[in-house]
Amino acid sequence: MISIKYVLLILAAILAYLLYRHVPNRRFAIFFCLALLAAAGLFFFSYQAKPAPPVMSPEAKAEVQHQQQIFSDWYTGYKKNIDQLDYNWQLYHHILDDFKADNISIQTTYVRLTQLEGDAAQLRDTLTKLEPPGELNDENYALTTTVIQKTRDYAEQQYKAIHATREAADPSRLLSNRQEEQSRRLEEIMIMESPNGLFTANEISGLKDNLTIPDEN
Repeated sequence: MISIKYVLLILAAILAYLLYRHVPNRRFAIFFCLALLAAAGLFFFSYQAKPAPPVMSPEAKAEVQHQQQIFSDWYTGYKKNIDQLDYNWQLYHHILDDFKADNISIQTTYVRLTQLEGDAAQLRDTLTKLEPPGELNDENYALTTTVIQKTRDYAEQQYKAIHATREAADPSRLLSNRQEEQSRRLEEIMIMESPNGLFTANEISGLKDNLTIPDEN
């Protein structure tokens, strides 16, 4: 099969010949043809076809598929924890929004935050027991360990924010009797104590690359 760079070089030569034969100004035609051929030659020697992906042996492919299954089973359970983290944080904001809109009292806000704090503490404790699957290879094990640690840190920060807000909403510890000032205080704590985002994209991308068979791209 003729390489694309040979086809382009032939087309450039044909075009140069046609220009030389049919352009009245021969000096201009010669100059243009030389420039065209020089550009074609440069492309010819610099062009590199994209190498084909390496062919995996059946044994290597079977190992990747085995790693895929191990990680997939683990990730199913991990994703439930992430969904619970998202739910808790949405509920936290919903409680504060309801109080800011004066839809619920400070006493109800305190009760709901107390319940949510308990759920956040339970999830935090669950994540402290989460470990990577032992059958993962060294690289995938290390990436999964980093994902877990980042998730634990995020859950701890989320718990601290809910805990601090619940303490500030305690009716026995209020700094003001005015609903607007109480809401402003809770919102300030939310802003100051909110965790940074859970940034695991690099690790998940690395795992995806490791668990993808080349000919499946």
